[in-house]
Formats: sequence, C-alpha cells, structure tokens
Amino acid sequence: MTHKIERKIAKTLRSEIIQRLEKVKEEIKDMDSYVRQDVNNSNLKDEDIFRINEKIKDLEKQILKVIEG
Repeated sequence: MTHKIERKIAKTLRSEIIQRLEKVKEEIKDMDSYVRQDVNNSNLKDEDIFRINEKIKDLEKQILKVIEG
C-alpha cells in the first residue's frame, strides 16, 4: 500500500508564484501609466520613444519565455 505524502514546500511555492504574479500585474499597471505619460509628452525625443519601444519588446519576449516554459 502506498501513501501519498504531501509536501508543504509545494504549497508554499505555489502561493509564492501567485503572489509574484499579482505583483507583476500591479507593476505592469504602473508601467502602463508611466509609459503613456512619456509617449504623450511632446518634449520626449525620438530616441527616447525608440528606447521605450525596445524595452517593451524585450519585456514581451521575457513574458513569452515564461509562458512557453
């Protein structure tokens, strides 16, 4: 007869992942606000807009890596 042994580490890790995901969601909301302000700023240089665009592309790639595993 085998018994299933539950590990507390797994539950803790799962809750940590959910907490981190919530934190990332909040940070993305904040980032959205700041980026929109920057994009609407007429004093912002084209190089700055390009830099923001490249950073967002990098972030998209990182998110895809997490999703795809």
